[in-house]
Amino acid sequence: MAEGTQGRGPALQTRSRLLDAAEQLFAREGFGAVTTRAILRAAGQRNESALHYHFGGRQGLLEALHERRMDQLAGQRGDALAKLLDREAEFTIQDLVRIQVECIASLAGSDAGFRAYLQGIADLVCSAEGEFEALLERFDRPPELEARRRLVARHADLSFKLLRQRFNLSRRFILMAMVQWLRRYGHFRGQAAKAYLADLPGLLEAMILAPEPGP
Repeated sequence: MAEGTQGRGPALQTRSRLLDAAEQLFAREGFGAVTTRAILRAAGQRNESALHYHFGGRQGLLEALHERRMDQLAGQRGDALAKLLDREAEFTIQDLVRIQVECIASLAGSDAGFRAYLQGIADLVCSAEGEFEALLERFDRPPELEARRRLVARHADLSFKLLRQRFNLSRRFILMAMVQWLRRYGHFRGQAAKAYLADLPGLLEAMILAPEPGP
């Protein structure tokens, strides 16, 4: 057992270095511009098969990168979502969006890697319809799914298909809005950033609950 643990140590370190290197390169150059060779070089890896060994290829690396940060974000917002679901009063779309925005901003402020991740995913946010949503949904956690389910049930005047589409658009909007601010200023500190982030929940709620267009 001790041998197995020792054997996994260097492999886990290599895997982490590859993820860190990819994150930083994607933040600077975008997903499409970064080659696997550049990632290997930035991670200090001479063996060109290392990325395939750890992730099965470029797509596997992207998914591992996303999963790592989604786990981090789920841990950050876990208590807030639990309190939201447990409280007796009905919660609103603004309440749910506010948790998302505040947790993303908090992690971006305390973790340079998460900050790089946010800037790097901008390319995915602008990807073809369905691709970004499929990636997010793969790592959705039960508390957020339950919160969205309750909100959908409460707004039966809008079709499920339309609400789903608007929820997906809202996630793109949140990330793009925050990434644009982060790229311009490099942080979410100060009153201007606080006011900017405070506007997002109301804006998103208005977008999601706008009257359903006629035929």
